[in-house]
Amino acid sequence: MSELLALARDFIEKMANPVYGYATNEDYSARFAELLRSEGFEGRLREEISTLRRPDALTSYGWLWVIGWAKSRRIPLPDDLLTELFEEWSSVFARCAIVDLATAELEYEPRGRDLSVQDFPSPFLVSIMTSATELGEEIYPTAELGRPSGRAESVLIALLQVGRPITLDAASALLRHEWRGQRQLLEYFWTLCNSLDPETREVWIRDVNPPPIEGDRLRS
Repeated sequence: MSELLALARDFIEKMANPVYGYATNEDYSARFAELLRSEGFEGRLREEISTLRRPDALTSYGWLWVIGWAKSRRIPLPDDLLTELFEEWSSVFARCAIVDLATAELEYEPRGRDLSVQDFPSPFLVSIMTSATELGEEIYPTAELGRPSGRAESVLIALLQVGRPITLDAASALLRHEWRGQRQLLEYFWTLCNSLDPETREVWIRDVNPPPIEGDRLRS
């Protein structure tokens, strides 16, 4: 890690991590803003951030700040790094931020249910959807949220919350993907829909176009 990035990491941590207290967060935010106004600093920082490859380069608070700043400055981060961060964190807020950054600059023409999980035109989205639906034999001990479909539910929520055409089509592909937890994931989606007000529920169903559940059989 370069000297500049080490300095920035210290500032980012102290202005983003609430453990330091509000006063310290505000003080370092002001000092960092001053650094960003200095000649050449932001350009060098952009270059340094674009070279990040290891999840342990920053704490979770540091990464959340970097992800938000990278999105505002349209700085791409590698798909494999974003995938590792997504897999490492269980926070829905953090996962939404990662999906938001990973899909912010993608050119995409909506295709609805024409795409499968494996053929989706985003390596990042393919990776997180595949990882969430490829379960080993011992599914319950390792299942997120204590359910085989738990990890897929978290991915689905992130896709729905970001709400771009590409993430909504990904949510549709995920719900139609045939795997051991498909029915449970569909039940989860329909339970969520039934908890919404009628107008929002109609928008979700229209945008995602999920298969309904009929008896013991899935119908597309």
